[in-house]
Amino acid sequence: MKAIAPIIALMAAPVLMTSAYAAAGALEGYLPTDGTMKAGVAIAPQFSPEFVKMQQELAAKLQAMTPDKQKAFMEKYNPLVLTAYDKELWPDMAAYEAYKAEWKKAKLTALREVAMGLRSEGNNKWTVLSLTVEPRTRRSAPLTISALTYDSERNVWMSNNGELVASNFTATEDHVLGAQTGTEWKLTKEDSLSKLSETVRFSRTTDGKAVYVSYAFDERSTITNNVLAQGSYMLLFPIQTNQVNLGTPGSR
Repeated sequence: MKAIAPIIALMAAPVLMTSAYAAAGALEGYLPTDGTMKAGVAIAPQFSPEFVKMQQELAAKLQAMTPDKQKAFMEKYNPLVLTAYDKELWPDMAAYEAYKAEWKKAKLTALREVAMGLRSEGNNKWTVLSLTVEPRTRRSAPLTISALTYDSERNVWMSNNGELVASNFTATEDHVLGAQTGTEWKLTKEDSLSKLSETVRFSRTTDGKAVYVSYAFDERSTITNNVLAQGSYMLLFPIQTNQVNLGTPGSR
């Protein structure tokens, strides 16, 4: 796990993780289920100026490719995962290794405090208790994920857009958040006017230091591909055993 920038690294002390969780299906063990909430932070990766420059050069080379090659690249591209080597994008492996080295220097910046837990609604249904404080207004409000319902028996999330279907999630050290395992639920939908995707992900780092919760929503015009609605966030909940140790900035 990469460390939070030191200015907000311990601004909210997490509660102890215990084994006293109710049966919550694939969500079991991630968050409290007794009506309490666990403290954490919303995060975003922060890259070095050198990496930003390299990324701009990469984008320029991508623009010079044929439309078919651009499409193939974008179908595999994930901004949170280190881009694989491509001889058309880097002159040699030395240049790629320099790019990779800058990627690994990325730090996680804390954006705001959050708190989250799970609440049983009966009949294997669960909702998310959540709270965050808007930095500008200082008013507290729930996160958008609280509008969804989880069915632990069927292992699906339900939103106003339909059902989000589960799949296993695995990430290596090439992910900006480090190596993780967990479950991702996703809904994709398209009609003559718009296409949308909605994703929920719960994962743990393989080093046992943190739980990540992610939510993303994207709706675009089918005709113009212009964004109609969009929003996403990544939440970090440190797992405290005896003492919180988040390492040093930039470390995993």
